[in-house]
Amino acid sequence: MFFFDDFIKKIEKTKIEYQPLRKYGLEIKKKIVWLGTGLPLILIGGLQGYMGYLKNFSIPYIAIAALLLFLGLKHLKNLFSYKIIIDSEHKKIMGQELDLHFDEIESCTLKEAVVGKGNRLQVIIRILTKDKREIIIPLIMNKKIEFICVLRDELKERFQIIKG
Repeated sequence: MFFFDDFIKKIEKTKIEYQPLRKYGLEIKKKIVWLGTGLPLILIGGLQGYMGYLKNFSIPYIAIAALLLFLGLKHLKNLFSYKIIIDSEHKKIMGQELDLHFDEIESCTLKEAVVGKGNRLQVIIRILTKDKREIIIPLIMNKKIEFICVLRDELKERFQIIKG
């Protein structure tokens, strides 16, 4: 894909300076999408709950309100809890239920793939550990190029890029 090739060229040109700790949050597009869906779901759920309250605690209104509030709060939780940290001093990646030392990584691959139930290609990092676990990190964070360059520099020959 044309954009992936440009992305790889940027990675190959980029040199980064050493920092002991780097933090990566969610990219702005994802923040807008999750905020743009989470807040309306919470507002609609609150309205449904209020209407159920006014109609003598109508069970269907209350049930719909609970479902919408749950979905809205889940979106906001995902929005504010997404964080990946690369600790170069202690040689590990942390965040999103992940605590992985660089020594445990057998190989790390940058490639395009379809993740989850979607049908859209995304750029991902695929990590295979020495205990044969597969960890897939979709690149939905800010500072993607820096993140990949840090992994490339830390993992050296264990890091590879698969084109097309």
